[in-house]
Amino acid sequence: MSPIYPSARQLYLLALYQRHPSPLHPALFLQDWAMSYGELAQLAGVSLSTVEHWFSSGASHREPSSLHCRQLAIVHRLWDNADRITPEVIRLWCDSAN
Repeated sequence: MSPIYPSARQLYLLALYQRHPSPLHPALFLQDWAMSYGELAQLAGVSLSTVEHWFSSGASHREPSSLHCRQLAIVHRLWDNADRITPEVIRLWCDSAN
């Protein structure tokens, strides 16, 4: 069987997806969602100390990666639209990829 190459439409959709939603800094995420640094760490897939560095100042400050900011943007978009997105739709989308 020959490999399936992405069509122009598939490449376009990927480019569109990679730009949206825009990355969301953890500080902006926490303005909308009341949660602890520990919960934020769990969502972003990092340690608590990493999150603490994101919010520290001085030499110990670290900026979150664009990957972590994108993860938070996706969570924000999902939660913000929870009244319109059903678990069944998510299961259907995720199961169809397997």
